[in-house]
Amino acid sequence: MSYTNLKYQLKIKIYKDTPSFGPGVVEIMELVEETGKLSEAYRIMGLSSSKGWKIIKRAEDDLGFPLIISVVGGNGGGSSELTKEGIDILNRYQSFINEVKIDADKAFKKYF
Repeated sequence: MSYTNLKYQLKIKIYKDTPSFGPGVVEIMELVEETGKLSEAYRIMGLSSSKGWKIIKRAEDDLGFPLIISVVGGNGGGSSELTKEGIDILNRYQSFINEVKIDADKAFKKYF
C-alpha cells in the first residue's frame, strides 16, 4: 500500500471555555488588518455581517477581551482595527501554529 499521495490538515483552536479562536477568527482579523474594514473582511470571506459578528463576539466573550474596534460612519463608511490585545493574540497564535506545523510535518513524514 502506498501513502505517497496522502495529505493532512490541522485545525487548532485556543480557548478558555468554548473552542472559539481559530482559523475563521484569524482570517477575519487578518483581513481587517489588510482592508481596515470589518464589513470588507466578511464580504471577502462570504459571511453575512451577523454570522461574522457572532464569530468574533464568541471569541471575544471566551477570551475576555475585545479583538477588533470599529468606528461607525465617517468618510468611507467607518473603519475597523485590531485592538492591542487582538494584535498580541493573533501574533502568538500565528507563531504557535507555525511551530506546530513544523513538528506535524516531521511526524507526518515519519509515519506516512
